[in-house]
Amino acid sequence: MANGVLASFQSATTKYSHQFVDQTANPNGLVRADFPIYTCPGATITSGSLRIMNTTGSTATVDVAIQDYTCQLQLAVPGSQSPVVSNWSAFTFQPNQDVTSSYVIVGSHNGTAYVPGETITVSGGGLAGTNTGVVVAWDAANLKVWYKDPVGDWPITVAAGITIAGAGGGSGTMTDSAVGTWGRCVAYDRLQGQLLVQNSTLTNNVFSSKYTDLSSQRVSGIGGAGQLSNQARNLTWMPSLSTVTLYNNANQSGTAITAEWKQTLDNGSGAYPEVILSGVTYSNDQNKILKSYPIPNNSEVSLTGLVLEQWQNLYVNASAGATFNFIGFEETTTIS
Repeated sequence: MANGVLASFQSATTKYSHQFVDQTANPNGLVRADFPIYTCPGATITSGSLRIMNTTGSTATVDVAIQDYTCQLQLAVPGSQSPVVSNWSAFTFQPNQDVTSSYVIVGSHNGTAYVPGETITVSGGGLAGTNTGVVVAWDAANLKVWYKDPVGDWPITVAAGITIAGAGGGSGTMTDSAVGTWGRCVAYDRLQGQLLVQNSTLTNNVFSSKYTDLSSQRVSGIGGAGQLSNQARNLTWMPSLSTVTLYNNANQSGTAITAEWKQTLDNGSGAYPEVILSGVTYSNDQNKILKSYPIPNNSEVSLTGLVLEQWQNLYVNASAGATFNFIGFEETTTIS
């Protein structure tokens, strides 16, 4: 278990990245004002204090939240969905199911279905190395393969002759690639039309993609007492957006289009709609333990007695370059 400084972050200064960041355009990585800086590992409870220091030269405004999601997806109004629905109850999402806004469209399909959960192997078009993904859903009518966990740069590669081959025999040639993000459904509020997602691209002190793998979820890879959090050295995140980037012959460098998230459960009508978003936020006021809190220059604030259960995130946001240090310890818990 980890003890001591579990996470560190400086708003708009600490670098992060993700697998599709262009290193030529962004040689030093990306920065943002907010981040889920720490996630309590599975089968673990974490206790600690958050120290916030401001030496920026002016007052910093700070938000802090404890929440079990990284993204709150706001669905577009029912009348803007396609097809139009009467209310958000027409959509069905359940906790822990895979959700994604990433898909490819294939041509020259051989007629064999792609199967959810199977690995797709991507080849041709000058691709090198390992190029794979995992099928989340198959839309046979529109020849769309919805996927998660891509390995390699194939989703952003525009070239002729790229083949998408499923382990079960499905095969086709990629014509369009919509690059969004993917994760695990935490909850769906059908009254507010809000889908809460733990983004699988997030790496802080844990790999969010390894939700069910207790033995390899920690970034440090070190078990036992004294395990250190090295989140500040290797932050990755591809936050969910209200758009995805479309790549095809007409859009070699990619263009933004409206994001759609695939419903993979039957809502009773036999339909599996693609849900349109109106916006995305990364926290919610009801989860905040500090909201728009002013910290004067050359001042420090400590939030003590914080307790996180497994897979809760410590989310921070600051309007100026405030520094956050989460200091505490982790204890193993038993899950039946």
